Order: sequence, then C-alpha cells, then structure tokens
Amino acid sequence: MSQGFTPWEKAPLPDPPRQFATRWTSLVGPGLLMVGANIGGGEWLFGPLVTAQYGGRVMWLATIAILGQLFLNLAVMRYALYCGETIFVGFFRTWPGPTFWTCFYLMFDFGGVWPYLSSNAAVPLAAVMLGRLPGAADGSLVRTISYCIFLACFVPLIFGGKIYNALERVMVVKLALILAYLGFVVAFFVKPGTWLEIGSGFFQFGALPQTEFNWATLAAFAAVAGAGGLTNSAFSNYARDKGWGMGAEVGAIPSAIGGRNISLSHTGKTFERTQENLDRWQGWLRHIRRDQLYLWVPGCILGMALPAMFSYEFVRGAKNIDGNAVAAMSAKAIGDQHGILFWYLTLLCGFLIMAPTQVSQLDNLCRRWTDVIWMGVGRLQKIDGHKVKYVYYTILVLYAVWGLIALRITPNPLVLAMASGFMMNVALSICALHTLYVLMVLLPPEARPGWPMRIGLVACASLYFAISYFAFQQQWPKVREWLTS
Repeated sequence: MSQGFTPWEKAPLPDPPRQFATRWTSLVGPGLLMVGANIGGGEWLFGPLVTAQYGGRVMWLATIAILGQLFLNLAVMRYALYCGETIFVGFFRTWPGPTFWTCFYLMFDFGGVWPYLSSNAAVPLAAVMLGRLPGAADGSLVRTISYCIFLACFVPLIFGGKIYNALERVMVVKLALILAYLGFVVAFFVKPGTWLEIGSGFFQFGALPQTEFNWATLAAFAAVAGAGGLTNSAFSNYARDKGWGMGAEVGAIPSAIGGRNISLSHTGKTFERTQENLDRWQGWLRHIRRDQLYLWVPGCILGMALPAMFSYEFVRGAKNIDGNAVAAMSAKAIGDQHGILFWYLTLLCGFLIMAPTQVSQLDNLCRRWTDVIWMGVGRLQKIDGHKVKYVYYTILVLYAVWGLIALRITPNPLVLAMASGFMMNVALSICALHTLYVLMVLLPPEARPGWPMRIGLVACASLYFAISYFAFQQQWPKVREWLTS
C-alpha cells in the first residue's frame, strides 16, 4: 500500500548502542531534544495559569497526557527504526493516498502554524523595556518584538551540518539554564506545602476545580503537556536524523551552511528479517524505550512541575488574567516578594523557555512536509540527496511570510494559544490512530507493536478526543454568538 511512493530498499540494520551503563551519552538523542522543545508554551503559560487559578488538583491531566504521548512517541520511532522514514511519510503511504492525506493534514496542521510562542516570548522582553507588565495599550510594542523574535528563530536552522545537530545544541543549553534557575527558586523560595500540593496533584486522577472553570484552558493545558498536536511525529524525524536504526542508511536533512556532505534518500530502507537482524531490532526497541523513560517522561514532568510550583507559590488565586500578563505574571509576583533581581531573572527565564521552543516548532512543521514532498513527488526522485535542503528552506521561507501575517492579525497571545490547543488535541487523536494503522499495515508481523502499545495508542486518542469534546461543548455558545454577530 505504498500509494505511489517508491518501494523500500534493502540495507543492513546497524548494531544498537551497547554498554549503556558505562556509555550513557549514547542515550542523548530525540528524548533530550524534545524535553528542551516541550518545556515551552504549556509549561510556562498553561501550567502557571491553571495552577494559579485552580490549584494543583488538575495536574493529573499532565500525567495522563504525557503517558498517553509516551505510547505515541514509541510508536512513531518504531516506524523510523524499521524503515528510516518518518511516520508522516508512512501516513501518506496508506489508503486513500497522498492527495487525500495532504488536504487532511494541512487542515489539522492549522493549529500548529500559529507562532503563538513568539507572541508570548515578546511579553517578557516588553516587560523589561517598560519596567512593568505590558497591558492592552502596549499591544503594538509586544507585536513589534514578536516579529523580531520570530525572525531570529530562523537563524539556528541555517547552520550546523545537520539541522538536527543545531537544534540539539540549542535545546541542551536551554534545558540546563531554565532547570537550574527554576530548581534554585523552588528549592529556596517555595514552601514544602506547595511541593506537596503540586506533586500530589499529578496523581489526583479525575479531580476537577471545585469552582467554575474553563474547559478550554484545561484542554489547552493537556494539549501542550509533553509535545502535543502533530509535534509528536517529530520523534520519528529526529530518530532518523540521529542515525538510529535504519535511519543511519537513509540520511538526514542538511542545513543551508555546513551540510554539503549530508544527504537524504528518496525512499526508506529496511532489513532482511534474519534472526541476527531481529535481535538487533529488539536492541533498538530497548534503546528508544530508555530514551523515553529515562529522559523524556521525567523531563516533561519536571518541566511541568517546577513552573507550576513557582506560580502556585507566588500567583495563587489569580483571576481574569490578561492575555499579555500571563507570560510574565510569575516574574512580577516573585519580584514583588524577593526583589527586582528576580523580576529580571524570571523574565529572562520565560523568554528562554518560549523562544527556543518556537525554533523547534518552525523546524517541526517544515520537516514534516519536506519529507513527504522529497519522498513522494516523482519529479524530485532524480535530484541529489543533499539538495533536499532546498525543499526545506522553501517551506521555511513561506512559513516566515505566513508567520509575520499571523502575528499581525491574531488576538492576544493567550487566546491564540488556547485556539491552537484545541486544534492540537484533535490532531494528536487522529495521529495516534493513524500511527497504529500504519504500523499494523506496513510493518511485517515481527516488527508490529504488541497489545500493550495498541491499547495505549487507542487510549491516547480517546483521551484527547474526550477533552476536546468537553472544551468544544462549553465554548460553542460563545463561538456561535461570534459567528452570528
């Protein structure tokens, strides 16, 4: 069922990393990169927003969101390990074919094309310039800064040989800085009672706010806990570009500068199903499980818990938070209590959380469609593999134009993030079910997932469908009123 894509070629399956206990650096890969990328809008915007208003009792939504995405991450990486292709290419190999899936996923990618992180990252910088939280009258300043941040986010994607390598370096630096600062604040300024409130909230399954609450806020919170939307598909891209499994035989997307010797095949490559190769296959599956269980899951939980403790300690009970204020409200709160130095440090922390994540979102969107075009458009099949970068950067330029327009026409940053969250929830649900279908149809029996992963993928899809339904049901009267006004 390749639906017009070139059939897979055969190549040897490389050996998986060994001696993990003494060579832990072999684990550094997509999980660490995505932890850095995932500590972004959800953790700094909706974690504080939700806990400041509702307390720690709703943190269980983050727990089940991250666990549900764990199954999806492992599933999309399984596909990349087997054939060196990204899961998005796998989607397009299935019935009813590329034309249908192009229209379908362009529609559901809509929630991820709005550069809301640039808009929100502009708030801390505006606050530094103004010496206070920006208000409605400061909208033009915030918008101008968001333009600059958005354009600056393209710079890391131009250098580094592999684009993946540049992203990994950016995210490791980001992760080290923000966890060090947030860890310091939580350790020395947050009361143990707050630790208990937030920590226990991760396990209060089914608990909801005891007062009136906004399902759209909770839905957006669940959407961006972990990765969210179609972003989880990036694990297959990064596993391939890292050279894991058959990705070593397929190649990677080179950067514009420094990537001359890096190329990407026009089709996937898989291996003969000998006993030796199947043993190697099991080794690679163990490797991606370590990547997720040792790095991504703990990193995402920590990245959600620390900002939530921060906000619950300093901004508890906040109501009617303005769309500009939410990105910097924690800075004002800690600055009022512990001095102006922490005002500036927390603003910087907020900027470092959101701006680099915008870089990864730019890359994620562009590489999804680059892989599909590169492997699915017949006219490109005769072009040298290193020229895939021209496809990537063409999409990147088009996105730059769209992003500037989007920043001009969008409402306040919080509204934009909530709207994106709803679309991301629906997209993730469909992505989980489609991934399961791809694995069961395109992979041979020896490589297909077992029942635990199949059940996990269905549960993941069900979770996000349910929370999207509740949010839509609550917000539909307002949407209908707006449409008919």
